[in-house]
Amino acid sequence: MSVLYCFVRALAATMLFCAPVRADITLHRVPIENAPTVILLKGTFTPSDDPQSLAREVAASGAKIVTFESGGGNVMTAIAYGRVIRALGLATVQFRTAECASACALAFSGGAVRQAEAGSIGVHQSSFAPDSALDRQAAVTAVQSMTAEIMTYLVEMGVDPRLLQLSLSIPSDDMRYLTLGEMRTYRVISGDFGEEEARIEKGANVPSVAPATDAPRVTGAGAQHSETAEQKAMAFAYAYHDAWSMPNDQALAFMDGAYEDLVEFYGKATTKAKVLEEKRTFAKRWPARAYFVKSGSEKVACAATCRVEGVVEWFARRDTGGRLSSGSARFSLNWDPVTGKASSESGEVIEVDRDVRMPARVIARWSEENGQCRGGGGDSPETLAACDRRAVTDAKLQRVGWCYGREGEAGYQMDWHACTGGPPATALSAPATDVRMPVPSAYPSRGELKGKTSLPDFKGRDREFNAFRTRIRESMMRGPDFAGHYSVIQYGCGSGCSNVVVADNRTGQPARFPRGGEDNTYLDLRFQLDSRLLAAQWLDYEAGRCFTEFFDYDRSKWKLLRKVDIGPVEVCYRAIDENLKRARGD
Repeated sequence: MSVLYCFVRALAATMLFCAPVRADITLHRVPIENAPTVILLKGTFTPSDDPQSLAREVAASGAKIVTFESGGGNVMTAIAYGRVIRALGLATVQFRTAECASACALAFSGGAVRQAEAGSIGVHQSSFAPDSALDRQAAVTAVQSMTAEIMTYLVEMGVDPRLLQLSLSIPSDDMRYLTLGEMRTYRVISGDFGEEEARIEKGANVPSVAPATDAPRVTGAGAQHSETAEQKAMAFAYAYHDAWSMPNDQALAFMDGAYEDLVEFYGKATTKAKVLEEKRTFAKRWPARAYFVKSGSEKVACAATCRVEGVVEWFARRDTGGRLSSGSARFSLNWDPVTGKASSESGEVIEVDRDVRMPARVIARWSEENGQCRGGGGDSPETLAACDRRAVTDAKLQRVGWCYGREGEAGYQMDWHACTGGPPATALSAPATDVRMPVPSAYPSRGELKGKTSLPDFKGRDREFNAFRTRIRESMMRGPDFAGHYSVIQYGCGSGCSNVVVADNRTGQPARFPRGGEDNTYLDLRFQLDSRLLAAQWLDYEAGRCFTEFFDYDRSKWKLLRKVDIGPVEVCYRAIDENLKRARGD
């Protein structure tokens, strides 16, 4: 039975209290059968705490692991505890059932080996005690000094100092609980407890964790060379998009092995199963796909994990209805060189092509590679690489139903064409014109906000919106933008997917808008401060149609006024304002 499993069981039992110290932090021994004792640091860090009491307790108990139950406290005291923890070679572990937040995260960072469950470590801005009597200049000086001290400490402990930047973005009255992907990205966790626990049980000191080394890879005729983490991360990004261009069974098999168990997916902590479900749904809708990373757009930066960013171009076709899609999008992947898997994914559409009739972007890519392959210098590595890339793009074009040359044609006559005549090209039709479409002036707002904005109660009445509290608060603090005293907040939930919250700035109460998610993709809204009318444009993938709906938000209730079918899929790629102008004949 592992140390960690025993520890989880031990937390449920009554803990033995060790000799108390005259401070808010108390030390508790958690005895574990056939393993060294674990020490629990419980309470608030205060200037009167004595970090050396931990050293004395370790000497007396033989403990090798420290855990916490603390909402924070004094930053400098927490840093002092962290330095004692590192000097003693102790490991730190944190479970979601016992919070370690604010300054406690700094003490946790002292662990020579650090492991934590998702959501167990919280960060936010540091703040002064309410009774602090500092003038403006003294406060500025104190903040600068504290920031420098925290930055130095994080670097000393091997934690990415960008964690401080994240912390400073979270108000002191809020808390950001880190996902597993974020903890890896910022190196809040390090090492592998599965490998280290045997050493801990034997009483060996735990050294600082060194970065993983890159193993040599065999290529060609048995030659070896070392790949950097950056090269591996970039190779993963290319393999990811190449795999997504494969038939569905092969593409989904690759995706199953490409993600961590918990993924930061378009800004939201999501299980791998949920990510795969979304991928499966998209693949079913668009079974023929060709994706490639645009040359020169790639960039990668590695620390504990690697972030790969760039632009991907695509062409996709549906089996029914002959619908086509083509365009470009930014992508961002966070890749862990230890596990070889992605811990986060995000992106946004840059451009969607109109009047799509052929995979023009993919063909342009093939033509570029073909020129490099045929015009290169013999058997040079660059020429061979270009020929290899051309072969990959060639296969992608064939999978979306395009072939090069026809039987009996000479080389100079050959060109790309639809293999079997291809699906009929569909012109981008204009949205339906309906002069009876509602207008904002017919639905005036019922009063304006007077006084300050009231914010939601995320710990009580509005706790169902807690996962998006920072985004909701930031939007509401900018003031109402709809129906006199409401704020409309739209946030992404995946590729082409978004949800909407409408919050009352008078009462602080948020509510969900009845459209969004996977059933109403490419959701685009139009609304204004002096009107209760909200127009929503969205795509019904199954029907292959784009709709505009008009809602009256009267006394916190949504009333559907009209639903208009404005055209095929491609119409939804235009902004709602443009489609409404066309409908009115502007």
